[in-house]
Amino acid sequence: MALSSRDRRALIIVGLIVVVAAAALFLLPKGSKKSTAALGPGGAPPAVGGNPTPSPSPSAKPSPKQVLVFSGRDPFDPSQGGGTLAPATPSGGGVSPAGSPGPGPGGGSSATVNGQTVVLVSIFTSGGQKRAQVEVDGTTYTVAPGDSFATNFQLVSIDGTCANFLSGSQPFTLCETANK
Repeated sequence: MALSSRDRRALIIVGLIVVVAAAALFLLPKGSKKSTAALGPGGAPPAVGGNPTPSPSPSAKPSPKQVLVFSGRDPFDPSQGGGTLAPATPSGGGVSPAGSPGPGPGGGSSATVNGQTVVLVSIFTSGGQKRAQVEVDGTTYTVAPGDSFATNFQLVSIDGTCANFLSGSQPFTLCETANK
């Protein structure tokens, strides 16, 4: 069925009116709705004078609770078709967890001399002089070459990252460890 030019023009005008009305409905700001409770009987404003009636205070409506919707599936949930979980079986050639450190000293290299544990904690320069921080049975000493400490130990010399000690007449050497 062919449309005449007059019918076509009428359809275009009606279509434009519908588009403009829809645009106005969605794009223009909406005015606030006036409550009919503020109006008196018959839609007229309330009369002034006489006994005043308290107007109801507007109660704040709680905002709607927002609900987060997560769509998709959880690849780790077998109930959603994420696959089956294989039972864990211990293997003989695996790596065992590290044990807890013993009560021994921390820091650099250590030696047991005359029943006492001696640890070279660090070597550093202070005031232009090389010094060593040494731990003997849990007590820390800061000493320079020639100093005596812990009653029977002496720092003889410092050579790079190593320190030479003397315990009575027994010499020994400790070096800083690289994994600090």
